[in-house]
Parts: sequence; structure tokens; C-alpha cells
Amino acid sequence: MDVLGLQAFIQIAESGSFRGAAVAMNLSQTALSHRIKKLEADVGVSLFQRTTRTLTLTRAGQEFFPKAREMMMRLNSLYDSLKIEGQKAHERVSIGCLGSLGELYLPRVLRLFREQNPDTDVVIYDEHAAMLSDRVAAGEVQFALTILGAQRWAEKQRRLYDEDFVAAVPADHALADRQELTWAELAGHRLARVSNTTSHGVILSESLGEVAHQLNWCYEVQRTYMAGALVLGGLAITVLPRAAIPVSDSLRIIPIRNPTVKRTVGIISQEGVPLPPKALQLQRILLREIARAQKVRG
Repeated sequence: MDVLGLQAFIQIAESGSFRGAAVAMNLSQTALSHRIKKLEADVGVSLFQRTTRTLTLTRAGQEFFPKAREMMMRLNSLYDSLKIEGQKAHERVSIGCLGSLGELYLPRVLRLFREQNPDTDVVIYDEHAAMLSDRVAAGEVQFALTILGAQRWAEKQRRLYDEDFVAAVPADHALADRQELTWAELAGHRLARVSNTTSHGVILSESLGEVAHQLNWCYEVQRTYMAGALVLGGLAITVLPRAAIPVSDSLRIIPIRNPTVKRTVGIISQEGVPLPPKALQLQRILLREIARAQKVRG
């Protein structure tokens, strides 16, 4: 469809002259004439009758004019709606975050971001590490705070810090007063673990090897918060990164040695794809707050 020709036709019909239409469209009369000639050639009929003194619409032009104007109004409305949607998209940030890390950092980070960007919406995908990596690869999130693992070819990783796995023990448990534990000392006690299909489960399995099979994993869950809930209910001990364990007087956090198991926390994004300004601003606030929190922890 010759949109430029249609615009020229409508403007000439409304103005009643090539000169008036050319001024309104900021075109030369020659350029305007070329557009009309091309349109008439495309549709195969003459739209204007021209003399040295008058310009009128042909019968075909008279029939076509109201339909063309209505069609152009609809096209302009559709275009304006699309622009509004595009502007809304620019005011939306999509991020990914491992659940335990999101609970630790996002409330304060988003509060600071909202103070500076009250009209910007934030979509948060709080999912397993593998799903977050998939969303980054697909461009569904602009970046994700997660556990770093094997790097994908199209994934940019930024390492932030390492965090130990520790034992969360019910406050009235026989081991609650211990300052430190070994994995061997956990054998025989009821334990709750996060599934081996999750990044935390994979880290434990790979780090412990045969030791993992000697432990009494009597509960298996999919989310870290559920493992913490079982400890709070006095049902089991769990082993999680420190940040994933709820703060409560009803449990004790105890380091585990021989071996020490860690997770590496970082940010992933698409390699070679710059972050939009709002996403970059949010990431900078997140990095600043993580650095502050790490400093406080010593």
C-alpha cells in the first residue's frame, strides 16, 4: 500500500490545490505531483481532473476520498496505540532473581529504585537458576541475580561473592549448641534437602560425592523456604546457603566443615546486549546494596 501517495491524495483533496497541500506537507509541488502520479499508476485510475485554473476530484476520486481518509485515520490511531505500548515497554524492567537472594536484597533495592522512578514497573521472575538462565538467553529478562555455574556461550557473567552452606538446626535440637559441625556428625540425624534438580541440590551432590549418600535425607523439597519451614517445625535439620535460612529464635545456624561447600552468587545477562537505561540503573542500585551488605557482614 502506497501510504505516502494516500497521504498526498487526502491532503490535496482537503486543501483543494497542489500548492496548499505542498505547503501543509512541507514538500515541493514537484515531489507532491510524483506521489500522486505513482498512486494513480498503482490503482489504475485518475483521481483528479486538472485544468490551468481548477482542480477537482474525478468520480473515482470522489468515491475513494472518504474511504481513504477513514483508512488513514485508523492507521494513525493504530500507530499512536503502538507508540504508547512502546513507551510503556520502555518504562518496564524485567529481572530474574533466585528466591533466597530476592528476599535478601530486593525489598530495599526496589524501594530505592521506586523513589527515583515512580512510574517504572518491575517484573520479577523468582525462579530456579536454570530457569533464570533460560529467560536471560531468551531475552525475557534483562539480567538475573543467581548462582553462577557453567557459562553459556551467549551469557555474560559477573561474579559477586561466595557464600557458605550452613546447617539450620531447631533451637531445641541436641546439636543446637555446637559452634561447628562436620558432615559426618550430621549422619544419623533427620535432614531436609532441596531437590537435586535445583542448583542448590546440584552443588551439594557435586561437592559431597559419596558423603551425600551416607546422610539421612528424609525430606526433599523444591524451594529453600520449605526446607526452612521444616526446621522451624522441629522436623529436621537443613543445609542451605546462609542467606536462604530464615531469621528466627527458633533455629540455630552452624557452620559445616570437611568439606566446606559454597555457592557463587553473581549477575547474568545476554552477552553483547547493552542494558536499557532503567535496567542499568536498577542493576547499579542492586550492586551497591550487595556491596554494602557484604561490608556489614564483614
